[in-house]
Amino acid sequence: MSNNEIKVNGLHCSSCVFAVENSIKDLDGVEDAKADLDTGIVKLTYDDNKVSLDDIDEAVKEAGFSMEK
Repeated sequence: MSNNEIKVNGLHCSSCVFAVENSIKDLDGVEDAKADLDTGIVKLTYDDNKVSLDDIDEAVKEAGFSMEK
């Protein structure tokens, strides 16, 4: 399992946090995703043999947000 932090732009409320977390958690190989509303930082635990940061970026985009790279 890998641990990583990503920065997500556009988190304005708890609904935004919920949408991003659930979109990422729906990916096969993601064990956990916790977003911080104040900082926009999402702490991830995932299997990098099953899911990549590009996959996570796509999930964030599908939720309507953007990931800083």
